Amino acid sequence: MTEDKRWLYRALWVIFFLGCFRLCYATIAPFDLVHDEAYYWDWSRQFDWGYFSKPPMVAWLIALSTSLGGSSALFVRLPAVMIGTVGLVWMYFLAAHFYGRKAGCFAVCVAAATPGNAAMSLLMTIDAPFLFCWGAALCAFWRLFEPGSQRRLWLAAAVATVGLGLLSKQMMIVFLVLGGVFLLSGREDRRELLRPTYWLWFSGSILFLSPVLWWNHRNGWVTVQHTWGHFGGEGLGFWKRLVSFLEFLGGQLGVVSPVTFFLLLAVLWAAVKAIPRLERKERYLFTFSGLPLIAFLVLSLIQRVEPNWPAAFYLAAIVLTVGVALKKVDLPVLPEVHESSVVLAVAIGATFVAVTYLVPFGFGLEGSNLDLAVRLRGWRQLGETVGGRIALLPKPDETFVMVTEGRALASELAFYLPNQPRVYLWTPGTEAQSQYDIWGGPRNNAGWDALIVTKVGYRVPTGISRLFERVSALGQVEVSIGAGRQHAYHVWHGVKFTSRPMRVRGTSNGVVKDGMQ
Repeated sequence: MTEDKRWLYRALWVIFFLGCFRLCYATIAPFDLVHDEAYYWDWSRQFDWGYFSKPPMVAWLIALSTSLGGSSALFVRLPAVMIGTVGLVWMYFLAAHFYGRKAGCFAVCVAAATPGNAAMSLLMTIDAPFLFCWGAALCAFWRLFEPGSQRRLWLAAAVATVGLGLLSKQMMIVFLVLGGVFLLSGREDRRELLRPTYWLWFSGSILFLSPVLWWNHRNGWVTVQHTWGHFGGEGLGFWKRLVSFLEFLGGQLGVVSPVTFFLLLAVLWAAVKAIPRLERKERYLFTFSGLPLIAFLVLSLIQRVEPNWPAAFYLAAIVLTVGVALKKVDLPVLPEVHESSVVLAVAIGATFVAVTYLVPFGFGLEGSNLDLAVRLRGWRQLGETVGGRIALLPKPDETFVMVTEGRALASELAFYLPNQPRVYLWTPGTEAQSQYDIWGGPRNNAGWDALIVTKVGYRVPTGISRLFERVSALGQVEVSIGAGRQHAYHVWHGVKFTSRPMRVRGTSNGVVKDGMQ
C-alpha cells in the first residue's frame, strides 16, 4: 500500500471511530433534550410541508428515526450523529480532489476537532442536515463546472444537494448566490452563465422549495416573515455595536477553537490581499468562505449574529488552510502556516471538543454559574412531576395540558410527560409566535379537564379561565437542578372545557390567531 493511499484509510478510520464514539455518547448523554430538539420533535409528530420558523427536513428526519426506534432522546438525536459524522466524508473528498489524500485526511481531522462540529453532530437541530448538504454541494458544484466532468451526473448531484439543503435551512439560499458570484469572478467561468447548465442547476434547486412556498402561502408567509425578522436593524449605538462584534468573534472562537480560528483568519486575510492572483481552486474556496464571513463580520456590527450562522463557511476555509499548510497553495501568509500549525490546531481543538463532551456531566457543578449545561437539566424530572399531578386529578385520562410560558416549556413537557401527550400553548396577543399557534388549541375536547402550567406568582390568564367552568390552584411543582436552582411552576386545574378551539387564519400580513372564546 502506498503512503498516499494510507491517508485515505486514516481518514476513514477517524470517521469510523468518531461515529462509534458519538453513538455511544448519545446513548449515555447525561442531559435532556435542548429546547429546539424537543420543539422539532413535536413538529415531527405532525407531518407537514413547512413549519413556523424552519423548512421541514429536521422534522422529517426525526420522524423517520423515531418511527424506527421510538420517541427517545437517542433516536431524536440519531440523525444528527449519523449525518454529522458521515458529512466529514465531503471534507475529505473536496480536499483530496484539490490537494491530495493527505490534505483530505488533514481536513477531516481539523473539522472533527472543532466544538461546533461536535455539538452539531450530537444535537438534532437544523444545522446537522444543513451542514451535510452544504458540504456535499461544495463537492458537486465544483465537479459540475470542472472541465471534462460528466455534467449530467454532477448536475443531478448539485441540484439534489442544494435542494435538500434548502429544505433543511434558509441559509442554503446563500449557496445559490455564492455559486453565481464564483462564476462571475472568473473570465472563463462567466461563459457558463450563458449556457443552460447553470440555469438548470439554479431552477432545479429552487423547485425543491415549491412545497415550502405553498405551505407558506397558505399560512400567511409566516416563515418568510420570521426569517426576515432576524435581519432587521436594531438601532444599536456605538458601544452596543462593538459589544455585538466582540460577542460574534468570541462565539467563533468557541465554534472552531482558538488556534484553528486564527489559522483560518490568517489564510483568508492572505487570500483577500491576493484576490486578483488566486487560482481557480483557491478562488472557489475563498468565494464560499472568505466572502460570506466578511459579510457576517459586517453584519455583526449592525445587529446580533448567532454563533452558528456562519458555520458552513468554515468548511471551504478549512480546505484552503490545509492546502496552504501542505504547500499546495502559494499564498504569502503571515505568520506562515506550516503542517505543524495544523497539527497544533487539531490538538488544541480536540482538547476543546473533549471539554465540550465532558461539560454535561457536571462534576459537582450542576446548577452553578460554571455549569454551561444548566439549561439542559431537570426537564425529565419536571415532566414526571407534572405527570404525577395529572394522575391525581379526577379524570386523568380526559385531561389535557396547557402552558402559558413559551414554546420551550411546552415542547419539553410534550416530550417528557408520561405517554407524551399533545401540549397546548397559550400565547397572548393576536399574532402567531410559534408552531403551537399555527396548530391552534384543543379540538374535540369539550367536557375535558386541563392541567394549566404558569409561572410562579402568575395567575391563569382571563382568556384561559373563561374556557372552563372553574379554575382552581393546585400549588407548585419544583425540580432542583443543583446549586439552589430549580424549575418552579404553578399548576392549576381547569374543570370542564367548554369552548370552541383556537383557530388560526392566514392574512396578507401574516398568521393571526382567533383567540379561544
